Amino acid sequence: MYIFNKCRVVLLCILMATSLISCDENAELRDQYNALFTEVIDLHDELMPKMSELTNLEEQLESQDSLGQADQQILENLKKADSRMMDWMHDFTDTYVKDRTPVAKMTAQELEQGIDGLQGELQEVKDLRDFTHKSLDEATTTLK
Repeated sequence: MYIFNKCRVVLLCILMATSLISCDENAELRDQYNALFTEVIDLHDELMPKMSELTNLEEQLESQDSLGQADQQILENLKKADSRMMDWMHDFTDTYVKDRTPVAKMTAQELEQGIDGLQGELQEVKDLRDFTHKSLDEATTTLK
């Protein structure tokens, strides 16, 4: 009889745990949202230190007596990379940081929309990273 009661308690605990887990059907969506958000922020954090390097290289190019067509394009790309980063940060902050519903309180539909949006943001910040690195490399090579 004692073993039967123990088995009942264990079975009841397993049943309760299973029901609690199944009640939270948005957990997977929240995990996916949070993972994408973190990945986007990690790329942002990788790019931020490059902004001062961009500015420094812009100043070096602008201080040269004369710029050829290629140098002029490199300078424009540096400025464009800086401007794109600033625009992206403002847009991202407005959409995903300011006045947003906490992830824990989002509905499944809000989470799905957020995930779709974050996937777009991830691609945008990856493109921005690639453009920034290319612009920095070209400027560094030109100034050698």
